[in-house]
Amino acid sequence: MNALFGFQDVLDIVKNGYAPLVEPATEVQRQAFKENRKKDCKALFFLHQCVDGSHFEKIAFAETSKAAWDALAKACSGDDKLKRVKL
Repeated sequence: MNALFGFQDVLDIVKNGYAPLVEPATEVQRQAFKENRKKDCKALFFLHQCVDGSHFEKIAFAETSKAAWDALAKACSGDDKLKRVKL
């Protein structure tokens, strides 16, 4: 996924999110926010397309790509002790 997000130039948005728009905002701030929101929607679309049905249920209602990414990371990380037992 990192390769896909890096190629699409949305990796930073997925990992760190983006700052909300605060009023009063300048035109430059509005444009930057709009561009970040567009990248976030693009990344969320890719996340929805790349996961299977069981993982999609975990991220279907996420409003940002960062929230979806964090939900997937939490669901797939598990307990360290459980990981060792599986090995």
